[in-house]
Amino acid sequence: PPARPAVPRAITWPPDRRGWTIVLLSVPQKDGRAAAVGRAVEARRGGLRRVGVLNSSRYASLHPGYFVVFQGIFDSEAEATGALQRARAVFRLAYAREIVP
Repeated sequence: PPARPAVPRAITWPPDRRGWTIVLLSVPQKDGRAAAVGRAVEARRGGLRRVGVLNSSRYASLHPGYFVVFQGIFDSEAEATGALQRARAVFRLAYAREIVP
């Protein structure tokens, strides 16, 4: 059988970095990190790049208790919003969000 295309690796949010991202979806921590990682793999297989998982409890700007599947690290809200259309082709309810450590 033909080889499956490689799935790009997950990215991590840089420590102490303030910026913007696209939230693809949030998974309650009670469901486990593996559930969020699985959705991140799904996003990358869907063609999205620079996808990772955040623990929302570690960031002041996020509601605690979730693993957040995110796409991209952006300097501004405008930059993140500009990438939303592509993200919404894979995750319809994706939205831009500021990440504050």
